Amino acid sequence: MLLEIRDLVKEYKGGVRANDGISLDIEEGEVFGLLGPNGSGKSTLVNQVIGLLSPISGTIRLDGVDVVQEPDASRRGCSYLPQGHVPIDGFTPIQAIELIGRLRGGEKNLIRKRTHELIEWLNIEEWSNRTGQHLSGGVRRLVGFCMAVVHPGKLVILDEPTNDIDPLRRRLL
Repeated sequence: MLLEIRDLVKEYKGGVRANDGISLDIEEGEVFGLLGPNGSGKSTLVNQVIGLLSPISGTIRLDGVDVVQEPDASRRGCSYLPQGHVPIDGFTPIQAIELIGRLRGGEKNLIRKRTHELIEWLNIEEWSNRTGQHLSGGVRRLVGFCMAVVHPGKLVILDEPTNDIDPLRRRLL
């Protein structure tokens, strides 16, 4: 089992429970969609899985490792596209994607090749050498997607990946 969550509870100040006894299993290679209304605890759950929030009880195991006890293992094992825009001002898409791929441990030539494949696949070549502050929200979102998958972890988490993306590129994504 790639991801095992058992009886997960997260409670905020004032007794507000964002997650109350969540259990789920995700197999390697499985595509899993987490749906729910705003405020239902989806982002809280994701933040617990990637090690940014700790539950008050329950367990999260990523590839057999308890990431509540070892949150660094989650950060190494997960690739994450947040709901908001990734901070790429001052970087071109090529620089940002290659940087993340290298930071995640990818070999330089493979990361460079994969970066160019992703940019071509998503049809964003015309923006690939402009700095982040000169990109539309949709292109920034696509660059964030590329950053998450250029050298992915065992678990790839995409939080609302099609926000701000035009219909043509939404289909490509």
